[in-house]
Amino acid sequence: MPPEIIADTPNILFMMVDQMRADAMSCAGNEHIETPGLDRMAAEGTRFSQCVTPVPVCVAARHTFMTGHRCAEHLRFGNNVPDPEPRVPTVQQLLGLAGYCTRGVGKMHFRPVRRHFGFHRMELMEEIPDYRQDDEYLMYLQDNGYGHVREVHGVRNVLYQMPQVSVFPEEHHSSTWVADRTIDFLSQNHDRPFFCWSSWIAPHPPWNPPEPFANMYDPDKLPAPLNADDDASANPTRRVGGGFSDSITPEAIQRIKALYYGSVSLIDKGVGRILRALDEHGLSENTLVIFTSDHGEMLGDHKRWQKGIPDEGSVRVPMLARYPGRVDAGVVNDDLVSLLDMAPTFLDLAGVEYPYDKPLPGASILGSKGGGLAEARDEVVTEIMRGPRRWLSLRQRDWKYNYYLLDGSEELYDLKNDPDEVHDLLMGDISDASRSRASDMKATLTVWEKNHGFEDSLDGNGKLVNAGQDRSEGGPSGQRCNNQFPRWVDQLPADERAALESRGASVLNAMRKETTFTVEDLPLKAFKEVGGSFEGTKYQEMFEDL
Repeated sequence: MPPEIIADTPNILFMMVDQMRADAMSCAGNEHIETPGLDRMAAEGTRFSQCVTPVPVCVAARHTFMTGHRCAEHLRFGNNVPDPEPRVPTVQQLLGLAGYCTRGVGKMHFRPVRRHFGFHRMELMEEIPDYRQDDEYLMYLQDNGYGHVREVHGVRNVLYQMPQVSVFPEEHHSSTWVADRTIDFLSQNHDRPFFCWSSWIAPHPPWNPPEPFANMYDPDKLPAPLNADDDASANPTRRVGGGFSDSITPEAIQRIKALYYGSVSLIDKGVGRILRALDEHGLSENTLVIFTSDHGEMLGDHKRWQKGIPDEGSVRVPMLARYPGRVDAGVVNDDLVSLLDMAPTFLDLAGVEYPYDKPLPGASILGSKGGGLAEARDEVVTEIMRGPRRWLSLRQRDWKYNYYLLDGSEELYDLKNDPDEVHDLLMGDISDASRSRASDMKATLTVWEKNHGFEDSLDGNGKLVNAGQDRSEGGPSGQRCNNQFPRWVDQLPADERAALESRGASVLNAMRKETTFTVEDLPLKAFKEVGGSFEGTKYQEMFEDL
């Protein structure tokens, strides 16, 4: 770009975390968490209080953001990889073609791993990379004396949803690394227009912040999860996603919440450092800064963990926007917005025309003076999966209706009077008004699916499919062991692999400071079945006798 154009071209810094709830910020009214960096963004910009994810799962949410299109267009409806893959333009590709320097930092969750999707350069930090040399964070750890650590983002498999503390000091933790790399990028590229997508893995499980953040919050002083005493059998539609395990004690649940908040506060510290770096390089006045998450986390509400369900904890995400002169400061905006609005916003700001033959379904959040949508939006749809496991959720200002294709079950919530979604109005004694509202909202979803979703969601009569499968059997899935071991380890030369800590040592190191559970409380038989081991530890003989 010529110098005269560079001077007037706005920069874009997009900060995305993984699995963060909308209410996990002090500026959102949460008095139990400290987030001074995010609070600064809210004070100097706008907090969009009603932002939802279009699809509450990692890969699909990210492709929805960067393409600006729904699942049926980019064909990621879960953590799947479409084959063949549709060639849909990405926002970083279009900005790069317009002269922006484009950089991806941290978790991208792309497949194949190093496909750039339009980035000029990526500095990756993935959850389960295939090769050490493909992951800049793994290479960084090796260069700094931590090449022997096997589970660098916390132990997944047997401790995936259990409390643990990082084996790294704060300065080498993954959340610190993303902030460091972002600050370094700003330092090196402050003299040319840029689009930087900085992406944290946290607060996605495993929940393993380092000290002092691991003990920043007293579990006893944090509120218990919403509706934690609810009988899950009273609402079988909530039997989707990870549920409570009988082995997870109330003490462990509160400890998990403390670790989750500690993870957010470490990210927040990095956000504060990044904002100061923008100040130092004279970039604050000419940079749109966005902070958001790909989806939320149930965190024990209604006895659920994880995401992938239409409950508020899963689908509501934080959204902060700061851009002096275009976005009002200290404002809470209640427009119904989503990640689908990010691509239109960035292209609008950069003055880039969208070239694809299918228009973007979202709208710029800079569409009105001071920030916000140019036209009011009455409803927004969240979706996930394809086929029988698919569900659709229609969110209006005060109402939410959910439809599950697996068994044709429905839910209706009055968000104005029941924001915690405790009372499903389609259970028990159902009023005529609730039946009528649900029927109207289902009809709206049916039309939406016909126009924007998958053809196989509709039967021969044009109605939403009822697959006739019983979703009420089995109850909550509970905490379980999985086979998610680090794949990059298997690709190392034999001598380097021999120098790594063992699988058992990884588990014991991660839980070394935990008092809410013991090794004996873990699903050890399941761990053994998927290839776990305690060889070389004091538990070896006990484990082998299982």
